[in-house]
Amino acid sequence: MSKKPSIILLLALCATAVAGTPADAVQWSSYTVDHSQSIAGGLAYTTQVSLSSDALQEYGPSFQQLSVQVTPETAQRLHVRVTPVGQQRWEVPESLVPRPGAEASLSSEQLSYDVLDLAEGHPFALHVIRKADGANIFDTRGHRFLFKDQYIELTTALPADADVYGLGEFTNPKGLMLPRDGTKLALWARDISCANEYANLYGSHPFYIQTNADGSSHGVLLLNSNGMDVSANATALTFKVIGGLVDLYFFTGPTPEEVVRQYHAVIGRPALPPYWSLGLHQSKWGYSNLEYMQEVVANYSAAGLPLETIWSDIDYMHNRFRNAEFDPHRYPVHAMSSFVEGLNSKGQHWVPILDAGVAVSNGYSAYEEGGKDNIWIRDHSGEETFVGQVWPGPAVFPDYMSAPGVAPWLQKKIQRFHAQVPWSGLWLDMNEASNFCSGMNCKPDVAVASNMHWLDMQVPKDGNISVLYKMLSTCVMKCEQPEPSNSLAFPPYAIQNYKGPGQPREAPLSSNAISPTAMHADGSLEYDAHNLYGAAMAKSHYEAAVEVTRKRPFLVSRSTFPGAGRYTAHWTGDNAGNWENLFYSIAGVINSNIWGMPMVGADICGFIDATQDGDPWLNDNRLPDAEYEELCNRWAQAGAFYTFSRNHMGYPARHHEFYRWPSVAAAAGKAYGLRYQLLTYIYSSLFLAHSSGGTVLRPLFFTSPGDTAARHAQQQWMVGDGVLVSPVVTPGTVSISPYFTPGAWYSTWDYSRIHIEGDVGQAVQLDVPLGDIAVHYRGGTIVPLQQYAVVTRDVRVSPVTLVVALPSGTAAEDAAAGVVPPYAAEEFCRSSRQENADRLVACGVLFMDGEEDAPVVTSDNSLQAQFVTVAASDARSGSVTSRVIAAGGDAAAKLQIAAVHVLGVSSSSDAAHLAVRVNGVEVSANDVEFDGATGVLKVSGLQLAAGQSLELHWST
Repeated sequence: MSKKPSIILLLALCATAVAGTPADAVQWSSYTVDHSQSIAGGLAYTTQVSLSSDALQEYGPSFQQLSVQVTPETAQRLHVRVTPVGQQRWEVPESLVPRPGAEASLSSEQLSYDVLDLAEGHPFALHVIRKADGANIFDTRGHRFLFKDQYIELTTALPADADVYGLGEFTNPKGLMLPRDGTKLALWARDISCANEYANLYGSHPFYIQTNADGSSHGVLLLNSNGMDVSANATALTFKVIGGLVDLYFFTGPTPEEVVRQYHAVIGRPALPPYWSLGLHQSKWGYSNLEYMQEVVANYSAAGLPLETIWSDIDYMHNRFRNAEFDPHRYPVHAMSSFVEGLNSKGQHWVPILDAGVAVSNGYSAYEEGGKDNIWIRDHSGEETFVGQVWPGPAVFPDYMSAPGVAPWLQKKIQRFHAQVPWSGLWLDMNEASNFCSGMNCKPDVAVASNMHWLDMQVPKDGNISVLYKMLSTCVMKCEQPEPSNSLAFPPYAIQNYKGPGQPREAPLSSNAISPTAMHADGSLEYDAHNLYGAAMAKSHYEAAVEVTRKRPFLVSRSTFPGAGRYTAHWTGDNAGNWENLFYSIAGVINSNIWGMPMVGADICGFIDATQDGDPWLNDNRLPDAEYEELCNRWAQAGAFYTFSRNHMGYPARHHEFYRWPSVAAAAGKAYGLRYQLLTYIYSSLFLAHSSGGTVLRPLFFTSPGDTAARHAQQQWMVGDGVLVSPVVTPGTVSISPYFTPGAWYSTWDYSRIHIEGDVGQAVQLDVPLGDIAVHYRGGTIVPLQQYAVVTRDVRVSPVTLVVALPSGTAAEDAAAGVVPPYAAEEFCRSSRQENADRLVACGVLFMDGEEDAPVVTSDNSLQAQFVTVAASDARSGSVTSRVIAAGGDAAAKLQIAAVHVLGVSSSSDAAHLAVRVNGVEVSANDVEFDGATGVLKVSGLQLAAGQSLELHWST
């Protein structure tokens, strides 16, 4: 076999290359290399391998021949596909995850990974290394590789001292790091409470980041939508997949944030949410009528608390069952329209829920029109509509993936809905897709149809329907059960599909889901496409919402898949009101950012109301009232720094709107006061993720990947490059010891500084009385701060204070310490640090667009500015300059920079001789304030258009 031009990926390694291992002992590969062939026009090539031995034949025979296509796509991204020769296999449709392909004119010298060929006749393996240091990125040597029709097994080596993140969606009780004890984690979308540990939850994300001991990081995506188990131990990580292809992408980083950006370049960069969506949201399943909801809005106003959006759960629906159709008695259209018009006039919004299932109900337009358009998923024969159940009655499921008529049907449905009452966003729920029945060809069961009387029941004022809950969610259908020999319903390998507490973790694939035997319009099986339902629903609703509103949509979806973030935000699901779930939420929101959904949050104070040991729907073992108030106090503060911040509760949960306790109202007022001042900073961070990929909520260790202790600081998170949040997550706690990586950190509350020297961080004890939360600016960032208001409309064009948090070390010193500086991925900041290696450098961005929320951001409708501060190493002098990238839209005309605060100025500076000039004009001494004890310089009285250049110089 000829050697491919200077590419060295080590795809398939000869037996003699395994040091100290004789050739006849290498029996780990089921396949042997036949031959290899270059693909014309680039660096890609294909290797064919043949089956040499077969294992686990109880899962079926392995394919005889496989084709391995190796495609270097960018300097940091490699694509490898393994497919059976001559076989057409299911793969993730490009309509949902478009493949980017290889860059033109890519040369082997540019590649950050290496490839080496293997002589014919040797065992097949996949071994990817980093060119710079030879470290393994993926290495299947010594591990079994099997490829069968319904079972694929693929294992890669993992260093014992590396940490792994991602893979899910599941609740990890230990935090963010993937367990390394062999625990099998299933990826099969389920409607189940995220209070259940290690249960497969709502989304499927077969992507992970590996961070090695030295901090170097890489990522791996197995682009496969079939059910699978993933497990890791001290030495290896294994995928066991029940269908599809081996479709792998490798991302070489080398920093964790660069890995994420490279990953998002494949699955699609996140959607930018509208600015208003950054406000506080309030929701409850159990706002039984419009009057109840109006009372909640009024109570927030009376308490002086911000409230941006009120949400409606299924309570608004006609019979609590018909999507996008109002109940004529509890939520009459004319009254709802007047209510929402009043909200909008005050800068507030309304968002309703839409469930995946469509009620089978005569006279229901969405159902009748969908039947005419033939858009429903079909049963196993392909001839009849698949009927399941969501809530109390029969439902059908739109085929968002492939039915030709689904787009016009959906647009008509939500257009009619919007014309009645102008919703601002849409909440997509039960879209795993959830189904309360299991089986095929379901029909209504008259023996239990009486359960449907719940449709007409009036909800008690306290919202407690625990007695009826199990009744309303009980299947009222008779379903045909598949034969045990049906390999779609019962594949030979049973993944660890979680059914519920105390039950076996090998529930059938049809458990509370559409039957895997069901068919889509293009002939695809639900067996293959199940994990895509939520993403397909989000894509369809996004496109329809753009057509209906001509504005940037705001969608929140429960079920997701790689690429869903291009269309939707996410919430982490049905959590519990206890301290454990407050802690779990941190990993939940960070993982969602890694997966490409930076607009994410958990239900603040908990959706269900029980401890880990109780039945959440029977209010068993719930926290005592006093401790629950304390929990809600702390959670209100933490939740203020989720990107998507929503207080949401279910029927049986105690009411926990923030105004219900004076202490919680005060804590929320303080935390959201800061959040609202930071709204434009958060929005600018979301814009960076939208335009370039990457995270907004991220782990602290991203700032210093080689700092092992930082990886264990799992009770904190960064918001963008410049803000660290360290909440209290345990009861009775008034002092914490959060971790700080090397550098300078400044309290957002009083600008007091923490200085961590050296190349590793340390924990610092802080007092946090009930009602307080620790939030810090990171040295090296410039943060735009604005004025607080109770609605975002009044914040977005309020005067800006630029908070310049100077680093404690020079750019060269940070690099030597292994610190990843703020905005390291942005060229303007990276070049500034390179040009000023011996000086202190801080960077920041400001993005703002018009109130019309245009679907596509352009330079004509947005303000985009970059800020750089360069100061002497002693910080006694320096400058703050801006570069305006775009100055279009309302923001460029309205937004003004009113003040600049520089933190970290040398305390030895002479205040009497401190001079400040702005755009060449000396600033009056009356507008300059310097505190030598704290090193804080404040320049006020500015009236500078944010769309014009800024040059501020200070010196002593």
